[in-house]
Amino acid sequence: MTDAALTDAARILDGSPVPTFVIDSSHIIVYWNEALARMSGVPAAEVLGTPQQWLAFYPAHRPVLADLVVDGSSRDLLEKFYRGKYRPAAHCPDGWESEDFFPTFGEHGRWLAFSAAPIRNAEGKVVGCVETLQDVTERKEAELSRREAERHLAEMVTGSPVATFVIDAQCRVTHWNRACEALTGVSTAEMMGKSEIWRAFYPYETRRVVLAEMIVRGARNEEVTDLYTGHAQPSALLPGAFEARDFFPAFGSKGKQLHFMAAPLHNMRGEVVGAIETLVDLSAEAPDKG
Repeated sequence: MTDAALTDAARILDGSPVPTFVIDSSHIIVYWNEALARMSGVPAAEVLGTPQQWLAFYPAHRPVLADLVVDGSSRDLLEKFYRGKYRPAAHCPDGWESEDFFPTFGEHGRWLAFSAAPIRNAEGKVVGCVETLQDVTERKEAELSRREAERHLAEMVTGSPVATFVIDAQCRVTHWNRACEALTGVSTAEMMGKSEIWRAFYPYETRRVVLAEMIVRGARNEEVTDLYTGHAQPSALLPGAFEARDFFPAFGSKGKQLHFMAAPLHNMRGEVVGAIETLVDLSAEAPDKG
């Protein structure tokens, strides 16, 4: 592929809404589309024919992903500039893709996903590289918000003086706090990721479904009532939640009477994606009258 052919190939992308630029094997910009000019604030006239592709993305000179791809750079160099943020491109064996935050884009900075793939001539020689970019700020902010919410939940559960555990949509334990460890005598390490929750509460049973599991599985009111022989009922406080009282002979030296409540956890679409269950020891409520 000649330089003219490379330029012609670049022009095919002129009408694309995807921010795109192309460099040749000497790192000279041969194409910079209008979508990228709008996103970056750097017009094509300012950078065409120069090796200044970094100008749109970074405050000081450094290679962009396309520079590393066109040079066939090693993973060591990729790691130096995109530490922990790069991976092989999904649809190009010799390409790479990454995501990063660019503080100079927009009013508050933008998260961009970008992918660089080599351009080869008829003999298979690399004669350039095309890099495309996508604004993924909304998705990344949603991910960060979700992680922050999960962190807050973890902190609240861990620090709660009430015995509490959380399960996911597959009924696997995702949180098991210190108060739950103290009540059951079963450590967090033993429970995390496990689905046989009943073993912490009913060690003498062959198999038992706990209240949180029944909620995740969409059990009907009568199923819950039947399992707990009339000791469970829908919660008057929370829609979709259940509460119950039962005696657990394996807890403590004489067993414990517990009040427990399980409530569903929903995603943004209102689907049940887990459940949280709390347990309160009622054994010490009534003082010993002697």
